[in-house]
Amino acid sequence: MTPAGAIDIHLYHRSGTATGVLIASTRPDTVAQVFIGKTPEQLLDTVPLLFTLCGNAQAYAALSACRAALGLATEPDLDAARNLLVQLETLREHAWRILLDWPGFVGVAPDKKALAALLKFDALFKRYLFKNGEAFKLDSRLDIDATQLTHLIAELEALIDVSVFNGRLADFQMLSGELQLQDWLKQNDALPAHLLNYLYSRNWAASGQNAMACLPPLDADALNRQMQERATFSRLPCWQGRCFETTLLNRQLSQPLIVDLLSRYGNGLMVRMLARLLEIALIPSQLKQLLMQITDPSALSAMTAANDGVGLSQIQAARGLLIHRLELRQGRVYDYRLVAPTEWNFHTDGVVVQSLKQLQAESLNDLRQQAELLINAIDPCVQYALNLTDSPLTS
Repeated sequence: MTPAGAIDIHLYHRSGTATGVLIASTRPDTVAQVFIGKTPEQLLDTVPLLFTLCGNAQAYAALSACRAALGLATEPDLDAARNLLVQLETLREHAWRILLDWPGFVGVAPDKKALAALLKFDALFKRYLFKNGEAFKLDSRLDIDATQLTHLIAELEALIDVSVFNGRLADFQMLSGELQLQDWLKQNDALPAHLLNYLYSRNWAASGQNAMACLPPLDADALNRQMQERATFSRLPCWQGRCFETTLLNRQLSQPLIVDLLSRYGNGLMVRMLARLLEIALIPSQLKQLLMQITDPSALSAMTAANDGVGLSQIQAARGLLIHRLELRQGRVYDYRLVAPTEWNFHTDGVVVQSLKQLQAESLNDLRQQAELLINAIDPCVQYALNLTDSPLTS
């Protein structure tokens, strides 16, 4: 988002034990005001200029909200293609966190070659999915080259296999419990194995474990009312009077490996790191399934959206649930509100605060590293600054 703002995280501690956390955000809450007065077409032209991070998810959410507000029928085949692009973007975001950030935690250099290779896929997928590569317009049309797309998915999977899993992707996909995981870690020299072994060696697998629940599915009508009636919802979202987390962990809760580790380490560091690895490992198969749906329209069903001038969309972006809501009057945007995953997760009472409050370390350096690992795992969509203060403050 431009301007994106930043997040200041103040972690108070006494002798390495966290005593309180305060979060101050300069993230703008007026960005959506840029859309006021625009036609839906102008809005959709503007979204890519404002959102440089998770641009596909943002564009898809805006388009879905526009189509709902206009009362247009859903487009199952086009939506499957757009979802494919969002999944591709999610894989890229996860891979960047792993290849760019994780090396610093274990003292190795990032794989810049693999990072550069990831950049080309978005434009190529759009070219072979949509006419003129235009995926998020009201008049977008499919122009499928299934052969090229199949080749691209295979190339992407091979890149992830080599750069992230050191050729052991298939083995990782088969893991269903901690004992199998530990055997995989012993036999693998991949970057994730180094980091996970490091967590085990420092006894940090459960670091940050807390009681914060994952956000349940949100009823669209109730969500629409909340966003309409509560002016602060976009800035400080909560549901049924509670804070929830909406991270990639939400999407991996049913995976056998995550279920097994949750019973031992809760939602601590080990589970969060593995959830990212699992998601990146599973997305290539999801891309193949979506491509099959697009090329087999009989597998899809259409429905008509109600036209009351209000459109609401909920899209799973890389970092969690993304919500857009707009109201049209006389063909132009009268009101626009959005809620990014960061507003939930870096809420003043959110999962980052609850995780950091659980930390205990033998040294200031260890405390900072645990905090950095947790923040990275939960993953804000903007820059942040972590400040450690020796103080008995409690919060």
